[in-house]
Formats: sequence, structure tokens, C-alpha cells
Amino acid sequence: MVDGPDASSEVTVAPVGAHDETTIQAAIELGNAARSTLGHLPFAAYYAAADSGTLLIATIEGMVVGYALYGLVRGQIRLTHLCVSPDRRGRGVARHLIQEISSRHHDYHGIRARCRRDYNLADMWLHLGFEQQGERPGRGKDGRLLTDWWLDHGHTDLYAVDIDAVLVRAAIDMNILRNWIEPGRPGHSESSSLLADHLEDRLQLFRTPGLDAEIETLEGRLRGDLLQKVQSLTRAPRDPDRAAQIQEQLLTDAVIRFPGYPRTRQDEFDLQHVSTAIAGGLNVFVTMDSDLAVALGPEAERQGMRILRPADVVVWIDELARAEAYRPIDLQGSRYTRRLLAAGEDHLVQSLANISLGEKPRNLIGEARRLAVEGGERIGVFGPYGDLVAYYGLRQRKSVLHIETLRLTNAYIRDTLTRQLLFDLRHTARERTANVLLLESSHLHTSVRTAAVEDGFGEHDQYLAALVIDAIGDATTIEHEAVKAARLAGLRSPRSIRPRMAARPAAELEQFWWPAKLVDAELPTYLVPIRQMFSSDLLGVPSGLWQRDDDLGLNREHVYYRSPGTQRLQDPARILWYMSKGGKSVAQAAAIVACSQLDAVHVGPPSELHSRFQHLGVWSLTDITKAAARGEAQALRFTNTEIFPRQVTYSQFSKLATARGQAATPPPGPRRISSELFAAIYTEGMAK
Repeated sequence: MVDGPDASSEVTVAPVGAHDETTIQAAIELGNAARSTLGHLPFAAYYAAADSGTLLIATIEGMVVGYALYGLVRGQIRLTHLCVSPDRRGRGVARHLIQEISSRHHDYHGIRARCRRDYNLADMWLHLGFEQQGERPGRGKDGRLLTDWWLDHGHTDLYAVDIDAVLVRAAIDMNILRNWIEPGRPGHSESSSLLADHLEDRLQLFRTPGLDAEIETLEGRLRGDLLQKVQSLTRAPRDPDRAAQIQEQLLTDAVIRFPGYPRTRQDEFDLQHVSTAIAGGLNVFVTMDSDLAVALGPEAERQGMRILRPADVVVWIDELARAEAYRPIDLQGSRYTRRLLAAGEDHLVQSLANISLGEKPRNLIGEARRLAVEGGERIGVFGPYGDLVAYYGLRQRKSVLHIETLRLTNAYIRDTLTRQLLFDLRHTARERTANVLLLESSHLHTSVRTAAVEDGFGEHDQYLAALVIDAIGDATTIEHEAVKAARLAGLRSPRSIRPRMAARPAAELEQFWWPAKLVDAELPTYLVPIRQMFSSDLLGVPSGLWQRDDDLGLNREHVYYRSPGTQRLQDPARILWYMSKGGKSVAQAAAIVACSQLDAVHVGPPSELHSRFQHLGVWSLTDITKAAARGEAQALRFTNTEIFPRQVTYSQFSKLATARGQAATPPPGPRRISSELFAAIYTEGMAK
């Protein structure tokens, strides 16, 4: 696919609409024709990319001649497919697709791609401006080398971390295994999508004791072929006692809905498969057996495992990579409580031991006791029914806050809770004037490590380290504070920050070094009005007479709806929340009450937005429909909300705005304000 002489003036590149069935099918046909080099991608992945605006189509004289399918992953662009029709190669199609991606997402750090070395496409990647960043064995049985390619956009990258952390640790059943080795089976193509090279670093596949037991019942050549194929899978950790307990819980739940279950020998194998996978600490079980999913799925999900088809796994991985499927939580105002462990409660932590990584419950208890003896803090988070769902130890040495033994439940809430606790720990560090967090990394669950890296933690000896820079200023000021904090803690100095940073790298910096605020970047700030009744439910300000709904109060991420109007807010950005006067429960005067990070702006039909984000917002479908214009509403998805210790009243805001030559009237809708005014309001609100 090497570009040849420039005949590119004929090439047109544009995104595919989510409902443009004809064009999406044309891309699928191109991808299928190139399956020998691209690998199989489920059809659902094309539609998901079109829906998110990350499927670009190249046309010449109205004919589809190529496409690029990609994802936006933590500040980087991950190229999944780059495909050009064989009879149109050498006409600049690939180059135009890459240039269009870079143009649309220039505020991302760059584009990452992966390609088998034996395809001999190095000249093409180099011609497109990519550089080699390393090689690794592929997932296929022949282990062919994969080359990592990178096209840099020239932004400051705070950490040289590998963004390709494993997102899904999955067990497979016998049908998936047979589909791999028997091309004639109906599920062969879909099952083989799990082996695609582009998933090699995100999806880890396991064999469970249950699968081994089922293979042992077979005879002949089929048994031999299965044994040979299963050797490529990692063995899931074994915990027979826990597996037996989980199997009993799965069975109890299934019998209620399906009396007489298990009815067949296959049902018995299914029970064994799923229970041993959960006991091994895996988070997905892959099958094409819908009966298995219906019978065991509900209880498995309560145990922290999803039962999915192969195609659904591929799509879910993309959702996880974009972090949109995660639902971070906020303990404030919910039924989840946090407190110090009392004397005699050491034994509670044993339920959180990471057995899949070889940690023994008695050793975790011993660590908790040692921390108590040495004067550290032992903190537990308890669920609505009093069960321990998280535990961590704290110890502060000068400006460094050490997080020891962070452990969380294996239930569905783990990923959500992890992200909130990491944010809360930044709050704690800020309150104690610590500017470095050190997270002990031994026996950390994979999902915890991934969440920490996404939150700005980097490797440092046996720890993961993050900076907590409580400063607002220009690039020089923030860099000076970061370098000073790193040196005092014995960490390597962070990379230099460029003035006038683009919006996305600036937003990433403010997340990684939270609560740092960079005022000379191209990151916009909006003053957004919010009615007091919605502010109470969504932000917790003012605190109402009633406890907040768990599904709402348990979120670090929220969504606020508005009419799209004539203004499309730019993302990423900052939001200052202007709470209007009055309210249902505890009425307060109008004031600016909080600051948030605006992650994304979504526009669509009210029913679609409500279905997608109802767990993150306070508006009913009726409210959203009333706010819609021309059949569409706007959803602002925001995170990392800081409640101001001192609310900035309308009178104070008016003085600050007037002094800087800006509008001082209450905002009827989102209003963009200058960095100078933002700094003044934020400083006033955070004053103690």
C-alpha cells in the first residue's frame, strides 16, 4: 500500500454517518477483501466507529476506494485498519486518510499503528511519516513479529508510559476453541476476531481448569488438535475452594429461574467453566452459547464477570479504551462510607486479597496489622450493606503521601471505585500539602494499575508515582512546581512544558497533575448556568434534605443537558458552574460553586442521549426533550469536579469580570471567559 506519484487531487476523505448503511457496507467489503493482512474485525466494530465519528472513507469520483478505522485512547490515536482498494494504490489515498486523521485530532499526541513485519510495508509507513518504536511477537500460532509505528504530533508527552495495558482478561469455552481450529464451523470467523493482532496487547486469553476438564472427555484427533491450540493460552490462577463457593452461588441463582438446572452434562461443564474463571480473577467469559449467558450471566456479573460473544468483546474493549464504559463514583452523599478500620477489624481485609497474583489472605492481614503498629492509617470503604469493598493504607513522609496495599472488591463496582479513590487520594494529598503520591505496586490488580496509569501515575522502582501540583499559572510556573516536587521526592524530572499548549495536551496535564491549572494554554473555560435543584442533585451543592440517589451520588463522571442552540462548546475545556438563585430544599443565593473538566460534548436525539447517559445525569427524558431544538439536545460530559470552599457570589463575580473588561451579567447560557478571569474566579473560590 505504498503511495506513488501524487494523483491525490481526486481523493476526498470524510467521516461516515452512523446511519449511512451503504457506505459502511462498502468499507466492510474492502476490509473483508484484505482480511489476509488486516485480520477479521466484527461488523459491529465498523458501526461503532461510524457512530463515534472514527471511521473515515476515501472516495474517488464518488467510489469508495479506502477507509481508516481508529480509536481515541487517552490522548493518542490508535489506528486499527488502514485499507486501500488494490486498484487504487499509489494515488495518495492512504496519505490523505492519515492527514485527515491528524487534522481532525491534531491536539492528540499522535497516531499509533501496529503491523506484521513480514508484510513488508515499512516503506509505506515511513512514507506516511511514521517511525518505528519497537517490535514484539504477535498472538498467532507462528508468533510473527509485529512492528509498532508512531506518527508524532509534536506535543509535550508527560509520561513515556505504554498506553496498551491489558483491558480484558478473558476465559473461553470449548466452542470458541473449536471454532479456532475448525474453519467450517459457523462461528469460526467471529471467534477468530479474538486473535487479531491489534488486540494482542489489550486482550489476554486464558484457559481455565473447567476447559481442561472438558477437553479430557474427548478422544481422537480432535482432542489432540484442541490440546495443541490450548497451549497458546495462559493458565488461569487456580483457587478450588473459592471456585466451589462461586459455583454454589451461580447454581442457586440459576435454579430460581430455571428449575432443574443443570439438566445436561454440558450445563455442568458451563458451571465449572464460569466458576473457575471468576475464581481466577478474570473479568470476561467468552462464549457463543446464549443459553449459558442467560442461565449464568446475572450472577456472574454480580461476581464481577461479564459473559459476552466474541464480537461484543471486541466492541467492549474499544469502549473501555475510550474510558466511556467506566462509571467513576463519588462517595459523597451516597450510601458508601469511608472510615478508619477499628481494632480487631484486621480480618476484614482478607476478602480483598489478590489471589490471582499469588497474594495470601493471611499476608494481607499481616500487612494491615504492621501498618497499625507503625502508626499508619488503615482506611476501609464499606458498601450499602456494610461489606468491605476497598481497603488502603496511608503514611506521609514530608511532601510524599504513600499509599500502601490498595485492594478492592472483585465485584462489578471495582473499576468504578478505583477511579474515584485515586481522585479522592489526590484531594487528600492536596489537603495535607503533599505533592507526590506513591502507590505500592506489588499485587495490584491489573484494572487498578491501568486506572492509575490513565490518571497520570508512572513507574518508579516498586511504586507508581503521581504529581499533585496545587498551583495555577503559566507553563513556566507549573513546570517549576512540578520539577521541584519531583526532585524533593527523588523522582525523575518531568518533561518540559511548552507555552501555548493545545487544548487536549493541556487538559491531559491538568488531569495528570491535578489540581494544576494552566492559564496560558489554548484550553477554553465556559461559565455554565445550572438551576439550583439540579446543582443539588448533580454537584451536591447545596446539600439537600434527602440522601442523593446512589447511581448519581456514586459518580465521579456526570452529564448535564442543554439546548444545542447556536453555540457548540469546544472540548476538552473547563467548566465553572454558575448556580442560579433559589431551590426546592435549601435555597441559596446565586453563585459560582464549582469547577469541572469538560471531557466531551455529545449532540443527538433526546431519547438516544438519555438512554446512553441516564446513569450520569439528573434530567428526565421529558426534561431533555423540552430543552431540545430541531430534535436534538446537547450533553456535556464532565469529570473531576472541585467544589469551591468559598462560593463566588454574583456580586464578587461582577466585580472580577468588570475589572477585566468582560460581561458581568448572569450567563443565560454557556459563556466563554478569558483565562485571566478564570484564574481570578478559581483563586477566589479556592481561598480558605
